[in-house]
Formats: sequence, C-alpha cells, structure tokens
Amino acid sequence: MQVTAENIALLSATVKSIYEDAYKAQSGIASQIATWLPSTQQAETYAWIGEHPVMRLFLDERTIAALKDYAYTIRNRKYEATIGVTRDMIEDDQTGQIALRVRSLAEAGMEHYEQILFELIRAGETALCFDGTPFYNGTHPVGAGTASNLSTSELTSANLQLALSAMMKRTLPGGEILSVKPTHLLVPTDLQWTAKEILNSGYYPDAVTGQKLAANSLQGALELVVSPRLGTGTEWHVLDASHAVRPFIVQQRVTPELEALDGTGGTSDAAFLRDEYLYGVRSRDAAGFGLWQYAYKSTGSEG
Repeated sequence: MQVTAENIALLSATVKSIYEDAYKAQSGIASQIATWLPSTQQAETYAWIGEHPVMRLFLDERTIAALKDYAYTIRNRKYEATIGVTRDMIEDDQTGQIALRVRSLAEAGMEHYEQILFELIRAGETALCFDGTPFYNGTHPVGAGTASNLSTSELTSANLQLALSAMMKRTLPGGEILSVKPTHLLVPTDLQWTAKEILNSGYYPDAVTGQKLAANSLQGALELVVSPRLGTGTEWHVLDASHAVRPFIVQQRVTPELEALDGTGGTSDAAFLRDEYLYGVRSRDAAGFGLWQYAYKSTGSEG
C-alpha cells in the first residue's frame, strides 16, 4: 500500500471499525457479576446504596424511606494501552497482522474491567463498603445486631449448602427477608475441578462412609466462574447477580475508545521521526463495591 494521506485516512477508518467490532464481541466475568453504571464526573457518590425499598400496606399515607448518608464514593482513574504500526507494515500491505494487533487492543479493553474488578475483590477484606466496614467481614451492622459474609470453610458440598442457606436467610434492618438468590460460584483455577464436581455431579460429591450414592441437590444450582485473578488458591465466593444492584460495580466515565496518531488530517511526529503510526485505547473508569449482602467469601483456610 502506498503511504499517502488518503490511504492513511482509509487505514485509520478501517482500524477503528475493526476495533469497534472486536470490542463489541467481547464479554467477560465483569459483565456477569457487576452492575455497570455510567459516570459523568471525576467521582460518583452513591448515597442510595444499602437502601432497600419494601412494599408496605398503604394506609393513610405513604411511608417514605429517607436516604441514609452512606456517602460511598467511587473515584474514576485513567488507563491506556497503545500499539505501534510501522510504516513498513503499511507499505507491505500487512493488513492481516495490523488487524490482529488492533483486535488485541479490543481484548485488552475488556480484560481491563476484569483487572480492576479483581483488584477490588482481592482487597475485599480490608477495603470499606457503604456501611463503613470491610466488604467481606464478620461484623456488618444490621439493625441492632451484626451479620457476617466471611468464613474460613473449605469448599465442599456441605459447606456450600451452609453458605447458600445463610445468604438466603439474610434480612433487612427491619427484619424483612432480603430475598437473596445466589447465582454464581466464583473460584480460583486450583478449585475449578472441585467446584465442577460439586455443581455438575449427579451424585452427592462429598464422600459418605467412602461412597457417593446420594443424589446431588446442588447439581446445576449455580453458574461456575473460574478466574486466576483471585488472591489465593483456596478462597471461594458465592454471589447473587440477579438484582439491579449486584455485589460489585463497574463505573464508566469514558469507555475504552480507540485514538489514532497516524497523521490523519496532518503530520504525525511519530510517523515522521520513527516511521511509526500509533493506535491506542484510553478509558476512565473504576470498580467499587455494591451490596455485601449479595456476596459471601470463604478463605478456605479452615484448620
């Protein structure tokens, strides 16, 4: 391909089209377990997190639930990824290789959300959520008492059943049932085979006097999510992603968008000095905690 202003403009348009199509085709763990919210400023404060509207008998007038001043704030940060395409590649018409590199940018754009999400999850026992306590801990304030969403039990069928039961019995400060419906089991790669046996086996996977004859009541009960990004090889998480507000939030100020420094519309310093055309992705976003009530973690370090 001859390197002319017209051909570079055509290449730039092609690159952007390839990126957009590839990015739209991506999906990941973050899309399954996090609520995605738009952002219009540097930071967003969510005063409504932690409030659960409850239907009550309509008597003389409505009972208005005032927003508590939780002031949970998620602050956006800026990220980028950039590739260089040499002039030689363009002159030699290596469009297939250029397309592959652009698609890798689209993959990086989606994987970025998993990176920031799991950075948050790994900090879950120390980073604070809306109620002022760590997201995963044993003393979340609920009314006059406390509740826990953190355990040390190893991953077994029996322990998973206990976790599911505990989650489904969670209540609001007024005593109303929260209607938790666990949907996902999140495990590290080291636990994926144990988790698959628990969720897929037709028979009860925990040995009883050396036999596995009982029917498995957990078969198909949860969707399995496996990630090497978890902090340890023994932890496991149960999540409820069936509600409008999920356990985690992905906040988007600027979605990953492709920008070009390729001389389109003028001379590019990079093209002139280094015979290189630059294409990069830039985003502004952050991950934050949603509702701890919809999450349960065990460190798997019992004993």
